[in-house]
Amino acid sequence: MDTARYAALFQAEAREHLAELDTALLVLEDEVRRGPDAVSTAAQVATLFRGMHTIKGMAGTMGYEAIERLAHALESRCEPLRSGDEALHADVVTLLFEGSDVLRRAIDDIARGVETAPAAIAGMLLRLRRPVVETPLAESFELPVASAGTTEPPHARALSSASHDAVNVRHVDIRLTADCPLKGVRAMLVLAKLAPLGHIRGTHPEQAHWQDEAFDGAFRVTVVSDVTDDALEEAARSAGEVTTVQVRVPALASQLAQRLATAGVPEATRTVRIDARRLDTLLDLVGELVITRDRLLRRLEALDHPDREMYRAARDAARLVSALQDEVLQSRLLPVGQVFDRFPRLVRDVSRELGKDVVFVMEGREIELDRSLLDAIGDPILHLLRNALDHGIEGGTVREAAGKPPRGELVLRAARERATVVIQVRDDGRGIDRHAVLLRARELALIPADGDVLDNETLLRVIAHPGFSTARRVTSLSGRGVGVDVVNTRVRALGGQLELESTEGVGTVLTLRLPMTLAITKALLVEVAGSTFALPAAHVEEALEYHESLRVHHTARPSVTIHDEVVPLVALGERFGLVRSSTNGGSRDTDGSEQHIAVVASAGRRVALLVDAVVAQQDIVVKPLDVVRGAAPWFSGATVLGDGSPALIIDVPSIV
Repeated sequence: MDTARYAALFQAEAREHLAELDTALLVLEDEVRRGPDAVSTAAQVATLFRGMHTIKGMAGTMGYEAIERLAHALESRCEPLRSGDEALHADVVTLLFEGSDVLRRAIDDIARGVETAPAAIAGMLLRLRRPVVETPLAESFELPVASAGTTEPPHARALSSASHDAVNVRHVDIRLTADCPLKGVRAMLVLAKLAPLGHIRGTHPEQAHWQDEAFDGAFRVTVVSDVTDDALEEAARSAGEVTTVQVRVPALASQLAQRLATAGVPEATRTVRIDARRLDTLLDLVGELVITRDRLLRRLEALDHPDREMYRAARDAARLVSALQDEVLQSRLLPVGQVFDRFPRLVRDVSRELGKDVVFVMEGREIELDRSLLDAIGDPILHLLRNALDHGIEGGTVREAAGKPPRGELVLRAARERATVVIQVRDDGRGIDRHAVLLRARELALIPADGDVLDNETLLRVIAHPGFSTARRVTSLSGRGVGVDVVNTRVRALGGQLELESTEGVGTVLTLRLPMTLAITKALLVEVAGSTFALPAAHVEEALEYHESLRVHHTARPSVTIHDEVVPLVALGERFGLVRSSTNGGSRDTDGSEQHIAVVASAGRRVALLVDAVVAQQDIVVKPLDVVRGAAPWFSGATVLGDGSPALIIDVPSIV
């Protein structure tokens, strides 16, 4: 078999299973903290088994022997948790975390074409291999790797086997009569009576101790059997000299069996993996179709007497292009959970490194975002989370002294607001020390020497300055002054905006506002001094004619009254260095035509933009715009209009 063809598929699917393993382990670790819950623990142990067994099967098929052995060892080490013979405790969860790390490293090394250090895998195998029961689960239902022609996938067989054991495993607790002679021999007779009814998984105490003088005739037999509880009890009593028999299902297996029984068989998901570059190419082609559609319709509308059939065909083609555009855009949308799911493990590792107790909450994982944006937001969110853990959330002793719970809270939230997606990182830590930031900002001449107030907007501008940091030492997490700067630069490059709210002693909220897609969006086209510009529709509240009666003359800056609210007025002609629009003239521009106002909003601020004309509202294809260093940040991109002429897309946050 040519494994090279399937290597990328193996790596992608293995990483998905590793993400599920991390999630399950994080829940189990929380169970250790709060006290185990049978339902939750059973579900997470089942997830561990499915993931490890599937990775083992796929690795065996691909010939990755080291990965196969390691996944098998991890699977086997979970057996005591699954059977209920070992209580959930922190040491085993930590060991499984470390084992999954080695497994992930081995899979990443395969992707890079290198071999993981054998010593690392051998060391982990040695730590994982310790006897826990007489007959390990891995041996009791081990399945062969799928061969050519096998139709049932490995993960389906593993799930079936795990389900069978979960339903049929039983503990048979037996007590012999007090005056029973040779209790060890009688216990062996009981075991012999139970053996034909199923698979004996183990005993407690172990059989070797039944001959000890301390053995009092009370013992347990763990058996996997399809027969009824009454049949098991009858078989045990038939050995004689038995005073009590109690048959029960272990709590962990009972809850797991209930989950499996009620869950049913999920309907097969009709999905197909496709190279992301094909989606990018398809989107570019649809963008060109949109431009051609607009040109065609504009040309037809300019004809005095267009052919009716030709016009109808053109309208039908335009409708089909619009439908195709919507479908392509929808196909590129992915839930932000695909990025969010890697952060719980990060928060867990960083908080442990810092010695802080932190609960991490994720909200809005189902919110969808364009794939290209999703790929780009991972690093900014990572920086914000690390900053919150290092700078924001205090240690337990400091929090208690401040009257806070010793356990800090870090929230990652996604939500949709109009045509934008909002991603927030919120902590309940110490907040930003504005006085320390103020002193450092003065040293770097980022604010006037006599400046003594830092509002949220100025505070963000200062801490986002390249190289700015108040840290006294550089660590592996902070101190180099690049975190917020990287986030702000990346978010602005994506056509989004970064916002900050911080209250000392209460916490900090950093908000990323992003467009849902970077490719095709709705825009309001406006004309300024003979040039056409595009305003993203997500920021536009309304458009109306400008009259001198709207002017407010007693304010420090040009303003107008919109619905009884005073709104700052910005003449785009003046802002862009053009001459026709003016905040000093009347309601007409230099050639006597009416002027208009486009009311836009961003980050809670509203501005009225004075333009010469409102042209139309239409879909535009966003093209990247390369600007020279030092240019004004007024434009976020460019587009091609229906007549083939270019237009700049206005970056509204930089205007308001």
